[in-house]
Formats: sequence, C-alpha cells, structure tokens
Amino acid sequence: MRIDELRTVGDDELSADIVIIGSGPAGLTIATELAGTPLRVLVLESGGLTATEEVDALADIENVGARRAQSDRVAGDRILGGASHTWSGRCGLLDDLDFSCRPWVSGSGWPIGAALLEPYLARAAEHIGIGCGSGFTDDAFWQLAGRPQPADALDPTRLRPYFWQISRDPVDPFDCKRFGAHVKDLVAPNVRVLIDATVTHIDTDPEGTRVVSVQVAGADPRPRPVRAAVFVLATGGIGNPRLLLASRRSGPGGIGNRHDVVGRYLMDHRCGAVGALDPAVANSALERFGKYVVKTPHGKRTFLHGVALSPKIQEDEGLLNCALWLQEVPAEDDPWESVKQLLRGRGDRHDARVAVSHAGLLLAGARARLIEHAGLPHKLDRIELRCMVEQLPNPNSRVTLTDRTDRLSVPLSRIDWRVNPQEDTTVRRAAAVAVEEFARLGFPAPTLHDWARMDSELPLMLTDWAHPTGTTRMSTDPRDGVVDTDCRVHGMANLFVAGSPVFPTTGHANPTLTIVALAVRLADTLRTFA
Repeated sequence: MRIDELRTVGDDELSADIVIIGSGPAGLTIATELAGTPLRVLVLESGGLTATEEVDALADIENVGARRAQSDRVAGDRILGGASHTWSGRCGLLDDLDFSCRPWVSGSGWPIGAALLEPYLARAAEHIGIGCGSGFTDDAFWQLAGRPQPADALDPTRLRPYFWQISRDPVDPFDCKRFGAHVKDLVAPNVRVLIDATVTHIDTDPEGTRVVSVQVAGADPRPRPVRAAVFVLATGGIGNPRLLLASRRSGPGGIGNRHDVVGRYLMDHRCGAVGALDPAVANSALERFGKYVVKTPHGKRTFLHGVALSPKIQEDEGLLNCALWLQEVPAEDDPWESVKQLLRGRGDRHDARVAVSHAGLLLAGARARLIEHAGLPHKLDRIELRCMVEQLPNPNSRVTLTDRTDRLSVPLSRIDWRVNPQEDTTVRRAAAVAVEEFARLGFPAPTLHDWARMDSELPLMLTDWAHPTGTTRMSTDPRDGVVDTDCRVHGMANLFVAGSPVFPTTGHANPTLTIVALAVRLADTLRTFA
C-alpha cells in the first residue's frame, strides 16, 4: 500500500471508489482484503507513523460517567494501525450464547448468529496473527493441542474451560501483531493510505440518504472534500458515534440518528484483579490453568487457559457472561524481558547481567517451551486472579457531544458510561465459584480481595478495558440500532460501519477476533456493492 501525507496530495487526488475512515484492525483488514481488486481504495488516518500529543488531543473526552482507566482518553489510538498500536494481543471467541436473546439480559440478542461469522474466522486469524480462527476453546482445545483432556474436569454446570490465543507479529516474535507496521509491505497498487488526515464532517445529499463526500483536514485546518461511491466508518466505539453526531448539516441529530440511537448502548469490559495466588504454591495451578504452546497451521502459538461461567449458571442465576484467569505479574528483574531486549538488539549491560544471574530460570524456560510446550516460567512478583465481565446493554450509557471543540472545530465526546449491579453480582459470583472449583480439583485456591467477596458491600475495584462497544449497534429495526445486518447505516445507501460499535452485546471475550471477522465479511460485501 502507498502511504502519503495529506499535505502532499492535491485536491484532484482526493477521490476513490471506497473510502475507509480509520486505519485500525477493522479498517486495514478491509483495505487488505480489497487489495488487488479493480476498486480504488483510500484509507484516511487521523494520526501519522508515530503518536504526537497534538493529534492525540483530538481524541480528548469529557467523562461524566463511571470511573475509567483513562479519564480524558479512551482507546482509538490516532496513529497508523489504530488500536493495534497498544493492544495486548489477546484474542477470544464470542460464545453462541452471546448472540442469543437472553430473557435475563435486557437488550441482548444479535440479528445474526455465530454460524454466520464462522466462515470468516479463519481469514480473520491470518490478519491478526493467531494460529486458528475457531475450534480452540472449550474442550476442543485439547484435540487441537494434541493433548489428552484432563481427567479432573471442571463442573460443567458451573464453569467451563475457556482459551485465548495470543497474537504474534510476523516480524517480531516477541510482540503481537501491529497492523500499522506492515502497511508499507503489502503490494496493493489500488490501495492508498493518507496519514495526518482527520475527517471532520460527513456530507450527504439533500435528502440525507447518501454520503457524497467527507471533509478532511490535517496540519492545515482547512477542510478539503474527499469523494467516493462508498464510505466505511472505522474509528472505534467513541470515534464512530462522535463523527455521526457531529455531521449535522443535513439534520440537527446527525447522520443515522432518526431514532436517537447513535451513541447509545455504550458498553466496555469491566476488568481487574479480584484475588491473588501465592507464587510459592502456584506451580500446579499454572501447569493446568496457564499458558500452552501449540503447533498450528500458522506456526507455534501461545494459548492461555482460563475459566468462564457456564451457560447453565448464567441462566439459572440471571448472570452475565464472565471469564477469569491467572495473570502472572513478572518481577522487575524477570530475566525474560531482558532476554527479549537483547535478542531485539535493544538490550544493555543491565539486561545482560540480569540474564546471566538467572541462568537456571532461563534453562527451565527453554525446557518448558521446547519439550513441555508450556509457557515460559517467569520470576514473579505476584499472581493475580483476574476477571473480565460482559456489560448489560443500557440505552442511557452513551456518547454525546460537548460544547467544546478540538482544534479542527469538531465537538468533543461526552462519555456517560454506566455500570450495573447485575455486573457486580456476576463478578462476585464468578470469583467465588472459581475459588471453590480450584479447591475441589486440588489446586491452591486464590484468596479473594475483600471487595470481591459475595457478602461485600464495597464497590468493585474494576475499570474499563478500552473496549468501547455498542454505540452504533446492529439491528433489523432502525428503532433499535444504527446499522443493519450488512453493517450499513439504516436509511443510508452507501455508508457502512466497521468495528466493535456494531456489537449489540459484548460477551466477555476480547473483541478483536470478532471485529476482524466482521471486517472480512464487510469487505466481501463491498466487492459487489461498489
């Protein structure tokens, strides 16, 4: 793909068949899927090749809701590659239950099912840098890994095994896939990326049913029109509704907002450590509920074994979907970080000393990885029992606009993120069940923090996980959502939305695998649409 700065491009070059706004995993996946087609594709990225404070400030927010990890910023990195610049690389599958209408979860239910996404998961896996797109969680993992299923099974009425994959960059084996780093290497004469190109407004025809252009600005705040046959909005769970709401020239409510749904149903994943396990007694637990290295069709990949609430207990007790896992927190002098730096050519004498002084641990790590196909043993500061819980879809949890604007005169986002007692109940119950199951199976049981216990009245010490979701949700009825099952904005002929904002519910799983699978599916749609 060709990468240019907006300031170097003439006005006569600002046109394409398909314009993609945003260069995160969703946007770049669509562009990559369309590479080599007759379609002229133009990707507009607000940031550049590196992050800058001036561009980051364009994502400032006003937080009036629940406590967030970053009160003035929220995901949507403004840099080539978008959120993949800072993600952790963890990939999980949504459960079949997540797509269902659950009577005990108000607002639940996708208008598409898990089976519809299944054909796109394998292609998504290649984009993300994981070994396989499906068939790797629950008990299916053991067959994939070529390992016998453990005899000491979890109680299936309470918990089920759950596995995440860890993305691996095709160039740097010590890092997860950073989408932006690979743009320049893709041979795609029909795809062009413009950086430092911030979209400030979406222009429609007088009827407000078709996008005719978008206004784009960079270091020069003078807006310039970009024209195309089709437009894809892929700027994240905050950026997407912000731009739709701010595009008010054809109507005061913005675009796609005839029923006042744009920006509503803001969800995230509430996440954090609910307990701890003493590293001195944790070996058996980590051997079972730790990391596994598995040979896949795309090379060796790392999997993390955790647990999740069973569908039965969710239905019986009115709980949301929730997963837990053991998180190893390395000590400051853990030698593996030093080894990584040395192998990358970035290490120094300190790294060399740390590596040499922990030769025994490094030897054990080589044995664990090469012979036992397990995760590397680290020098640990502590082991946390962490959880990630689904949020209840709430129309009053939302993104609106403030009276303040950024330097390009776009109104800033006001975030009123709501949490719900049903989420608190779910976390406490899931933590208690996990401790009981660890003990029943003969493993050392984590000790829960006081505020995570069932009888506690203390607030849960959890924050968002930078997974803003649901703000342009998918629906068959325009009164209930923003996009249809093809991810096209209701009532708009040529405007599509990509990314987690289209999720009607979040499940507990990290969203990137689903985001990219939906992007692959959307790319197939656009091949024939344009």
